[in-house]
Amino acid sequence: MGRSSPSRRASRQGKVALVCAGGGVTGAVYEIGALRALEALLDRSVLDFDIYVGVSGGAFVASLLASGISPVEMYDEVVTRAGRPFGVSAAPVFSLGLADLLKRTARAPRVLTDAVWTALTGEGRNLSDLALSMFELLPAGLLDTTGMQKYLAHLFASRGHQDSFDSLSRELYIVAVDLDDGTAVAFGEPDHRDVPISRAVQASIALPGLYRPVRIGGRDYVDGGVKKTAHINLAIRQGADLVVCINPIVPIHNDTRGGPLGGHLSNKGVTYVLDQALRIMLHGRMQYGLERYQVEHPDVDILLVEPQHDDMQMFSFNIMRMSARRLVAQHGYLSVAEAFARNRTAYTRVLKRHGIALGPRLGSQAAPAHRRRGSALARSLDSSLDRLSGKLRRARAS
Repeated sequence: MGRSSPSRRASRQGKVALVCAGGGVTGAVYEIGALRALEALLDRSVLDFDIYVGVSGGAFVASLLASGISPVEMYDEVVTRAGRPFGVSAAPVFSLGLADLLKRTARAPRVLTDAVWTALTGEGRNLSDLALSMFELLPAGLLDTTGMQKYLAHLFASRGHQDSFDSLSRELYIVAVDLDDGTAVAFGEPDHRDVPISRAVQASIALPGLYRPVRIGGRDYVDGGVKKTAHINLAIRQGADLVVCINPIVPIHNDTRGGPLGGHLSNKGVTYVLDQALRIMLHGRMQYGLERYQVEHPDVDILLVEPQHDDMQMFSFNIMRMSARRLVAQHGYLSVAEAFARNRTAYTRVLKRHGIALGPRLGSQAAPAHRRRGSALARSLDSSLDRLSGKLRRARAS
């Protein structure tokens, strides 16, 4: 569950980056559990990293970290199923967007007439062609994500923060893909800093087909994971020489001789096939990128945090399943605790090169207890205390 590139220098004092890769709702929740474990394991709070990069579901997590919301608070919110997440009331984060749907429905007579006419005139249309033509009636995405943008804007305001990249004390980059020309755009870079953080996150999570593209400055943007899974190169380009990347999506190594899934994945139906295929594609791109970075940037250490390939619990949850968030967050915490216990010597060596030490091992049998939350002010103070606690741990270690 970890990977680091070799270093040519014994000691460095450059930037430390956290990259939160894509993975839908389930992936974001896994990342929160993993960050909760890292916050307890490291003598440096993850709130005090220098650079944050977020992609897709990871964009939501990265934006909270850059705004000073601690992994402890995130974890507590997830496992307690709060009615007012982070103390902020929110309308439905995802909605159908009926106006766009009705606009598309108005085109139905023309589309149906064209389809029937071509069928009657013998231009080669068959039943499948007719069915495909019906897709013209669908909007660019089934759900609208405006609720996510509004929720984040309200959350930042409740903590006394501006919804602006310029207002942050840390570097934050949110990646989305320009739908019309296929380029990846990092909101937070000089040419794309005037976009509100909440709007950038809304664009980065716009998974094609499910969520509608987000129009910003006359351009349409979709999920940042369409181009690359994690965009580790962005953190390297910004000067990071230690990159901690949390990647929640890995393909399962299935035992076809009668393992937990009882034979071939294809026996379980199309959802299992599509899920595994997506995981293979995303993880393959991740591995290719890591191999490139080892060659092109041998002085950069990359610590990859991800589930193991035999992790049946992570594979059993659809990436958009919200109801399993408590179990996934706890699983993220425990899997990271176990991984750091297994690889403690190697991880200690990598982190030491960047002035970061590991604290005591975490128990791998139980998830941490959560704290009861009060007002938005109390929550903000809790996050500040979490950061201070990390600094005290580091001071004692030195």
